[in-house]
Amino acid sequence: MRYSFTSAIAVAVLLVASAHGQQTAPGKLKDQLTGDAKAAASSNPQCKLFTQAEIAGYVGVTVGRGENAGGGTGCSWNDKDYEVSAMVSVVPPRYFPQPTLMKGFKRLPGVGNKGWVAPDSGWSAGALVQDVAVVVNLSGKKASEASVVAFLQEAIKRRGK
Repeated sequence: MRYSFTSAIAVAVLLVASAHGQQTAPGKLKDQLTGDAKAAASSNPQCKLFTQAEIAGYVGVTVGRGENAGGGTGCSWNDKDYEVSAMVSVVPPRYFPQPTLMKGFKRLPGVGNKGWVAPDSGWSAGALVQDVAVVVNLSGKKASEASVVAFLQEAIKRRGK
């Protein structure tokens, strides 16, 4: 399983949120880390943004159903071996990552506010939109700068509906 900058941000958001909550029983940790303790993935708004077939179009392989990610702030779709993935996260603006020091980081004028794209064990992109930060990640052979930017733009568009 690969870890990316986006995954690290999602875990950081979860840890900050958990610091203000109650102590967690060890058996419930997985549920809290995946967000499953809060609700089923089928109730996660980010999991409703794309179908499995649409995600397969972005990553180039068949993926499973969307799964909670980042403490329920996101949704991820993976191939059966967890080597190819797509993820959409929506977090408060204060958690908006801007990996300006990553080699290949670029601003995306016209994509939300402070939009960016960067290579990241695949590709990541993000933007501030209205009162949230939307961050996406694609990994796999078909992942590219163009595909992750298109994925971000479509996620922003669909959230606005």
